[in-house]
Amino acid sequence: MNSLKQKTKLLLPISILIVLFLMLTTSLLTQQYTKIHTTQNLQSAITLSIKISNLIHETQKERGYSSGFATQQNATFQIDLKKQRHRTDETIKELQKYSQQFHNKILHEKLNSAMKSLKKIINIRDKIDHSLLNNMDAIEYYSSMNNQFLDVIVTISTMSDNKKIMQYLISYSNFLYAKENAGIERAVGTAILSQNYFIENQRLYFTNLVEAQKLYFKAFEQYACHDIKRYYIQMLNVKAVEEVTKIRNLILSKEKNFHVQPQYWFEQITQKIDRLKMINDYMEKGINRNIAMNLNQNYALFIVYMLFNLIVFSIFVVMVVFITKLIKSEKRFRDITDKHIISSITDTKGKIIDVSDAFCEISQYSREELLGKPHSTVRHPDMPKSVFKDLWSTIQAGNAWSGKVKNRTKNGDYYWVYANVEPLFDKKGNIEAYAAIRIDITDKMRLQEELEANIKKDQLMLKQSKLAQMGELLSMIAHQWRQPLNATNAIVGDLLIKIERSNYAPNYFAQKLENILELSEHLSNTINDFRNFYKEDKRKEQTNFQVIVENSLSIIQDSLDAKNIQIQTLYQSNQQMYVYKNELTQVVLNLLKNAEDALVEGQVDTPVIFISIYDTSEDIVLEFSDNAGGIPNDILDKIFDPYFSTKEKKDGTGLGLYMSKIIIEEHCQGLLEATNSEKGALFRIKFNKVSV
Repeated sequence: MNSLKQKTKLLLPISILIVLFLMLTTSLLTQQYTKIHTTQNLQSAITLSIKISNLIHETQKERGYSSGFATQQNATFQIDLKKQRHRTDETIKELQKYSQQFHNKILHEKLNSAMKSLKKIINIRDKIDHSLLNNMDAIEYYSSMNNQFLDVIVTISTMSDNKKIMQYLISYSNFLYAKENAGIERAVGTAILSQNYFIENQRLYFTNLVEAQKLYFKAFEQYACHDIKRYYIQMLNVKAVEEVTKIRNLILSKEKNFHVQPQYWFEQITQKIDRLKMINDYMEKGINRNIAMNLNQNYALFIVYMLFNLIVFSIFVVMVVFITKLIKSEKRFRDITDKHIISSITDTKGKIIDVSDAFCEISQYSREELLGKPHSTVRHPDMPKSVFKDLWSTIQAGNAWSGKVKNRTKNGDYYWVYANVEPLFDKKGNIEAYAAIRIDITDKMRLQEELEANIKKDQLMLKQSKLAQMGELLSMIAHQWRQPLNATNAIVGDLLIKIERSNYAPNYFAQKLENILELSEHLSNTINDFRNFYKEDKRKEQTNFQVIVENSLSIIQDSLDAKNIQIQTLYQSNQQMYVYKNELTQVVLNLLKNAEDALVEGQVDTPVIFISIYDTSEDIVLEFSDNAGGIPNDILDKIFDPYFSTKEKKDGTGLGLYMSKIIIEEHCQGLLEATNSEKGALFRIKFNKVSV
């Protein structure tokens, strides 16, 4: 007991440290998961901001055209305005489609408010078309709506806790405000130049727009990275920007008579704003790139923390298991494993003294029904006695035993477990009980049993198919033997007559005996072909399609000749491959025999079987076709089903094509398919060059 206390005192501080580490790694893991979730939300929000930015860009153009049209009623502005409205509508559809699947509580209210303003655009357009809205009111509507959408983007810029991304987003939002002011400047400038003088507070308004742009661009440059600043300077170093500045200064320097065509101003500032849109797109790509990098970093850290957490947790579990061996096993198992682990404790005679809830659940016995009973209560009669003999001899020797065990439930059903049984020792080192922990592997074992049953079924089908083909081959062999045997009998009869008449001519006898030997060799070759076909394949062999076809034809040729069936071959490939030769020969014989039966049944005048071997860039292909008219379309997709046959009146098994497909696709990793050609059925075997 003192030794137990010393070990416990030593292990408890270590266990506390491990728990603290586990809490720390779990906390880090949770924080990292939150970061990933936040970044993913930010990524979705950035996509939304891009959609909004695209819409604002189009409404900025529509605002400019609307201002020009409202002031001048110019036909050119009217045509351009119509085209621009179509482009705006396309971006509205994109935004509406994305916003329907976008859910964010923070942005919900502002986004809904902006979308409500957007719905008024149809009414605003109608008023502009019918001159019911002056240019400044039109500008005010578009500007107010754009500001609502910009507020959404500003809110998005506050969603990141990453300093670099936040700077990107602040720079981005300031740039969009500057671009929006440039858009308003375009519309107001177009109105001023169309009037050719200032009205009311237009000068002050125009001046404020220019100054606001400068402030926003200054804020943009303050937060923008070097790469974006360089691109910004590069993109605005064009003549159109200089022209805009020149015309702007001219407007601000005079009260009227500016002598600048509104259309020219509109074109020049539109080129500038288009340049700003290109900078905007460049920034969006940079933001997305940084968010993707940040997300990847967060994923990487999450995996690191997860692995570290698993390592610490594994150490913790090992420590718990080690400590549990130092305290009373009854309390330990109930506290830690009762609900989750299929566990039990038996005395040294095998009587159950404790079981977990999980054990009761899977066995369907209550705890009261199991306590005091031998463990054989749940033993399934299918389990060999030798397994339990080995188990007892192992654990009684003080060693752990593990293995698969099939048990029986209370209602007579069964379940499989992977059991680990260990002896429990008292302080003197004597065995006082046995503890067993199990993992439910019933589903795995049932799947294995099902797979084994399917394999046996396929093997049986293969054997049935081969026996059926063997019967056909025996019939053909009998046909092939009949003529040589008749010829041999005739020669022997002739020789016997010569002997009876003492008409012995050595050369004549030698020739006749040689004929008998040739006939015997033919019979022997027939038997060898049959024996080679029926021999089981143990391993793959190197061969090619031509060898397989020729071997198969040597078996079936006499039968084909007897029915006047021609064989036409086109061999364009001798590509080598590793396959089960006999199984592949079985498939080829089956396809040839099916073609023969179809030609005979169809009573074709000139029956022909076409055999073609060729290569594609990826495959080696063998094709069989005939001129028997083909397979009816209503059964074409069923011919590879097991026990499906069109030869029921001719004792067809319905296994030939099914097993052929099994052999080609499962045994040889190829492809067997059937179609109809112009003249008849076509069967195609494909083997990938890499696979074979």
